[in-house]
Amino acid sequence: MRVACAAGAGGAVTVGADMEGTQDRPHVNPVASAVARCEVRGGRFPISSVELKKLERYPASGMPSSEPPILARGADLDVAILREMYPGRGVSISGIDPRLNANRLAGRLGISRAKVASRLRAWADSGFLRRFDVWPNPFLFGLTGVTFDVRASDRLRKSELFERLALVHGAVGGFELVGEWIAVTFVLPIHEDPARTAALLRGISGVAEVGGGISWGPSSAGRPLSPLDLRIVRVLRRYPTESLAAIARHVGVSTRTITTRYGRLLDEQAVWFVPVLDFRAMAEPVVSLNVLFQTSADREPFARALRRHHPHSIEFVRATFGPVLPDTSGSYFVVVPSAARVEELERWVRESPGVETVEALTLVRLVSFPDTFDRLIDTVNPPPTGRADSSRPRSRI
Repeated sequence: MRVACAAGAGGAVTVGADMEGTQDRPHVNPVASAVARCEVRGGRFPISSVELKKLERYPASGMPSSEPPILARGADLDVAILREMYPGRGVSISGIDPRLNANRLAGRLGISRAKVASRLRAWADSGFLRRFDVWPNPFLFGLTGVTFDVRASDRLRKSELFERLALVHGAVGGFELVGEWIAVTFVLPIHEDPARTAALLRGISGVAEVGGGISWGPSSAGRPLSPLDLRIVRVLRRYPTESLAAIARHVGVSTRTITTRYGRLLDEQAVWFVPVLDFRAMAEPVVSLNVLFQTSADREPFARALRRHHPHSIEFVRATFGPVLPDTSGSYFVVVPSAARVEELERWVRESPGVETVEALTLVRLVSFPDTFDRLIDTVNPPPTGRADSSRPRSRI
């Protein structure tokens, strides 16, 4: 079993948006108003923090007590938007470029801004996009990532298992799949043996088996974060969808300073915007394909064939940092019309030229555990005395 590359460190299936100006209008009930809250003027974030916060009325674990609406079918547009949001037009561990707003996405796609904005709003209304998590690049702190496959002893109690796994040192996120298996990602000191964490996981109640971990490759960490950078990252983690003007007020500097620093943090990949997605909100299943090829030369022809035969697909791209994958492997995400078509997709992949083996896994949701990065930032840059972060959410399972 190998799902680590699909998990993308607990948040690699990523979408994005711009940070500018989201607080000038109150949220209006979408049933009572046709106001496009994702309207963009001057580079504003396509989905407001108000809209994302309303999703918290659904329980953190398990199925909602009051079901959110299902995201209307629209795989063509969803996949097109996702591709454009990623640098390199493929899923990567470091997430999306949040400077892309609905105007820019519409220009790239050759469609109206209203159409893009409406779909982004539907992502929030349906609960498909629950929130954004902002990660500082762990390599800047001497950390690297490793993702473990974990088999639950009870496949119907995986939500409770995630709650226990969130307490393990270094846990940052995970990926729930249909069936017994989940994937959990940790950030650990670069020279620490991941086997220690694997042994700890095996002793947790509800864990039946722990697979071999997939580690991230080495990366040049870039320049260290300054105290001001760390203050900005802390505020971005608390208010990931607010305008840069609001971020500047929280940090206590000018909007011009924030704009410059924010752009530098993104350009240097010092901060990652990772969305927390819930695939239960989608009408169509999303399948993660982990493919082993006979030779590395078979990978690109297969990717082209997959795009032709299954256009609602996105590839997990290799980056300068992230899970180390063999040259003879590939990972892909495919939206299929119905659950009945999953085996048909798997059979098509298995019979494709150059394919040695394939594993098809239906996605359920992403989870995030914020405490690890919160503690890390507070350790290297303690918050001002008397300004404890009482508003920070402590659980995002």
